[in-house]
Amino acid sequence: MYVRAITEEDLPALYDLCAAASGTAMPQQLFAGVLRAVLSDKRRRVVIAFEGERAVGYGDLQVELLLSSCTFAGLLQELYVEEAVRGKNIGTGMLIALSGQAKTLGCTEMRANTSRVNLKAQSFLERHGFVKTQHLFSKSLK
Repeated sequence: MYVRAITEEDLPALYDLCAAASGTAMPQQLFAGVLRAVLSDKRRRVVIAFEGERAVGYGDLQVELLLSSCTFAGLLQELYVEEAVRGKNIGTGMLIALSGQAKTLGCTEMRANTSRVNLKAQSFLERHGFVKTQHLFSKSLK
């Protein structure tokens, strides 16, 4: 298993992983445009994990300046590992890579959110030092 930063050449593999993570297929042209925007955003870091030659996971970190503490925080937007390879430290490898990048960018903390019913993800985050501190609310604007 190895983890590295994404490139535009990862588009097909990343598209498949994102579709699996969300459970829906989005238009590929739209995804390509979003990927280009993410790659050009200096506040974003996205990694992709491989087992052999096959992409098996990705993680997306966004750096935000917090008014409440006047510090930078790394916000783990997404962390996904294919179900068939979970339990092989792939998520841990991506989290370590993204944590290192967050530190390099001046972040003093990392934050993550997950669905309240995703107990496995919550347990994973807690095993890696995350503490439940907030409730996240969302509202559809469609």
